[in-house]
Amino acid sequence: MKSKNINNDSSSEDDAKVYETLTKLPPANDLMPRKLTIDIDVKSLFPLKPLPQFNQFYSTFIEETQTTQQSVETVQQEERTLLEYFDENKQHLIYKRFDQLDLSKRSPNDRTYFSTLFANFKKSYPQVYFRGDPLFDQKLIPCQTDQLKFDSNFESGNLFCAFKRAEDVYDLILQNDINTRGNTQWFFFSVTGARAGQTVQFNLLNHLKSSSLFNEGLQPAIYSIKENEINKNEWTRGGFNISYFKSPFIKEYPQAMRAKYYQLRFSYTFKHNNDKVYFAHSYPYTYTNLLEFLNSILDNPDKNQYMSRKSLCTTLGGNTCEVLTITSNSIQRRAYRKGVVFLARQHPGEPQGSYVMQGIIEYLTSNNPQAEYLRQNCIFKIFPMMNSDGVVNGNYRCGLEGGDLNRRWKKPNKYLHPTVYYAKKYIKGFSKERQIILVIDLHGHSRKQSSFVYGCAYSSQVKTIERVFALLMAKMNPFMDYSSCTFKVESSKDKTARIQIWRELKINWVYTYECSFFGQQKKHFQIKDYINCGVSICNSLSQIVKDTSKEFTNQANIPDIQQQILEELGKMPQTDDQDQGSDNSQSDAELSDDEIVQLFQPKTYSLKQKNFLKQLDTKKKQITTKQTLVTQKNSILQESPSKNQQQHQDNKLPINSLKPKNVTQRIPLHVKLRQIEPVREQQQQPTKVDKSCQTDDWMYRQWLIQIGKQKKKEEYQSQTPTRNIQKSSSQSATRFIVKNTSKPDRGRIDSISLVNSGIQKTSFSQQRQIMRYSGSNFMY
Repeated sequence: MKSKNINNDSSSEDDAKVYETLTKLPPANDLMPRKLTIDIDVKSLFPLKPLPQFNQFYSTFIEETQTTQQSVETVQQEERTLLEYFDENKQHLIYKRFDQLDLSKRSPNDRTYFSTLFANFKKSYPQVYFRGDPLFDQKLIPCQTDQLKFDSNFESGNLFCAFKRAEDVYDLILQNDINTRGNTQWFFFSVTGARAGQTVQFNLLNHLKSSSLFNEGLQPAIYSIKENEINKNEWTRGGFNISYFKSPFIKEYPQAMRAKYYQLRFSYTFKHNNDKVYFAHSYPYTYTNLLEFLNSILDNPDKNQYMSRKSLCTTLGGNTCEVLTITSNSIQRRAYRKGVVFLARQHPGEPQGSYVMQGIIEYLTSNNPQAEYLRQNCIFKIFPMMNSDGVVNGNYRCGLEGGDLNRRWKKPNKYLHPTVYYAKKYIKGFSKERQIILVIDLHGHSRKQSSFVYGCAYSSQVKTIERVFALLMAKMNPFMDYSSCTFKVESSKDKTARIQIWRELKINWVYTYECSFFGQQKKHFQIKDYINCGVSICNSLSQIVKDTSKEFTNQANIPDIQQQILEELGKMPQTDDQDQGSDNSQSDAELSDDEIVQLFQPKTYSLKQKNFLKQLDTKKKQITTKQTLVTQKNSILQESPSKNQQQHQDNKLPINSLKPKNVTQRIPLHVKLRQIEPVREQQQQPTKVDKSCQTDDWMYRQWLIQIGKQKKKEEYQSQTPTRNIQKSSSQSATRFIVKNTSKPDRGRIDSISLVNSGIQKTSFSQQRQIMRYSGSNFMY
C-alpha cells in the first residue's frame, strides 16, 4: 500500500510541475513588452495551395427547393476492389493528387490500400510514401481543356483521384486518413472549367459509414468564387438528386470480411462560366482560420487584456497546439474562481466544434455584462484545436500517427499523442489549483440531427446531478434537443476524454457536445447557428455560477436553480440511455503492428508491438542460422570435388537399364563366376583413400562432425560458471573455488583445477582431460 501511495504522490507532483511550467501566466502589465499575435506557419506533409478568404462575414442563405431524392439503381454490379476498378478505367483517369503516384503498383507485402499515404516518422522530419515509394515534388497532372479540372491540394482537401465515367458523370475516390486503411467520410475539393448551366453528377465511391444524413435531406456545402464576388455569398447548401447507398466496391481490409464501402451521389448545376466552386461535407474551418481568428482578438486592445496564449506542445507534423487562458485582470476573488475547460477538434473532419469554440471565445472576450461576470468568477482554459495535423492534411478522424485521439486519453503516448498527453497533464494540474466545475469537448455528428450531449452518470436514474447542466443548456439553447442526450458510460468509449476526466478528477459535469452536420427538423444549420450554440453554453454557465456563489453576493432569497432542475428531471419519464446513431471509431481501419513498427521510432512502441518485434528477431535469427548451416555444407562439399565423379555420373546408366528385361536374358553361371573372382581379389587388397576423390556422403559426415564439435564447444562455454570466482595463489597450478549459482537448491561448492601453463596451447580434447571436477553434477 505504501508503494501505491508513493506512486500516486509522484504522479501528482509531475502533474503539478507540468502545470507550473505551462499554465502559470504573468499578471497583465502594459509596460512589459510581449508578442501577442501568432505567426501563421502551417506545416503539412506536402505542399498546399492557399485557400480564398472564407467567412469574412457570416451571411444567411436561402435553402434550395430542388432537393428531390434520386432513386438508387437496382442493378447489381460485380463486387471488386478500387484497385480492380482502376485497372479497368485507367484510360478515363483525369485527376490524381500527385504526379508521382503509380496507382497500378502493388505493395511488396501484398497489402495494397488504394488511397493511403504513409508518413514515416523515424527521421527528424516525416517522409511521405505511397506503396513503398517516397514522394518528392508533388505536382498536379495536366487536364484536358474540354474536361473539368479537379483540385484538392489545399488545406483540409482530401480528393485522391477522379475518373470521367461518362459525359458529365465523374467518379471520385477520397484519400484515406494518413497512416490508416480507411476513415473516409469527410470530403473537400474544388472544380473549375464548367460552363454556365452545365449539370454534373458526382459519385463519391468510398465512404465509410453505413448510414448518413444525406438520405434525410442533408446537402453538400458549396462555395462559389463568382457568387462571392457578385452577390457576397459565403458557404451555402446545394445540390440535388442526392442519395447515399452501399457501394459495389470491397474494402481492402480485411479480405475475409468482404466489407463494402458506401457511395454518395449528387448533382450540381454550375451558374457561371470559368468559375471555381468548392464542395465539402460541411463548412470548413482550417488551422489557418483559427490562427487568423486568434490574431484578430490579440490585435484588439479591448479583448486581448482578457486573453493570453501559450504553446502547449508541438505536434508530430511540426504545428503548434495553442492553449488559451481567459479571465479577469482584477485580483479580487481570484482564489475563489472556478475552473472551466473547453476542448475542440480532436476529430479533424468535424469543423462544427471550431465554430462553437469561436462563439465561446468571442463571447468571453466581449464587453457583455454576463461575460464580465464569468471572467470575474471563472478561469477558462481553452484548447481550440487538438488535432491541427489532421486538419491541415485533410484527415477525417485520426492524427498523423493513424489513431483516434479521442480514444487515447487513458494512457496517451508522449511521442505519438503529444497534444493529448500534455492536455491531460495540464487539466490535472489545473484541478489541483482550483475546483473545475465544467469540462466540454466539442464535436460534430454525422448521423443525428440537432445538438445534444454525451454525459457520465453513476446511476441510470433520471434525477441525477450529472443531468442538471445538460437540461439547463437545452433550456437556454433553441438548437439543442435534450431527448437525444445520453448519460451511459459505454465500454467502447472508455478511453475518451469525457470518461477519463470524469473518472480521474471526479467532476460531475463532463460532456461531449455534439452538433449535427445537418441541422434541426430537416433545416440546415448555418455558421451563425453554430456560433450561437457557443454563446448559449456561456449563458447557461453564468446561471450556474450565480447559483453556486450566493454566499459572496448576498442573494440567499433567490431560488436554487439546480434544485428546480432536479425537480423537473424527477417528473420526466425513465429512459434507457441507448444511443442509436453513435459515431464510434473504426478500429479496423488502423494499421497492424507489423506496419506501425516500420513507421515510428522504437520509443513509441507499445508492449504488444515490442513483443511482436522480439518474435520477428527470433525468427530472423533462426533463418540466418539455417542459411549459415547450408552455406557451410555447400562450401565443404565444394572444397575438393571428385575429378572423375562427374564423368562417372554421366557414364553411369540408370539402375532400371542394368536389370534384365526378360528372364531368358540372364547371365550364365560360368560367366558370372568369372566376373566375381577379380572383384574378390580387389577387395582383399588394402584400399587407400584419395581425398581428391571423396564422395558426397563422406563429406557430409565430415560436416556433421564439425557441427558437433561447434555445438559441444558452445555447450562447454555456456555451462562453465563465470560468477563468484575466488582465486588461490599457487606456483604450479591456479585453483578456482566456484560457487554453483545455476542450482542454488543444492548449495554445493565445486572446485576446478586448471594448470596455469600451457592451457592456451593445448587442443580442445586435451583441455577436457586437464579439467578436474570434484562434484557429481559437472559431467565432461
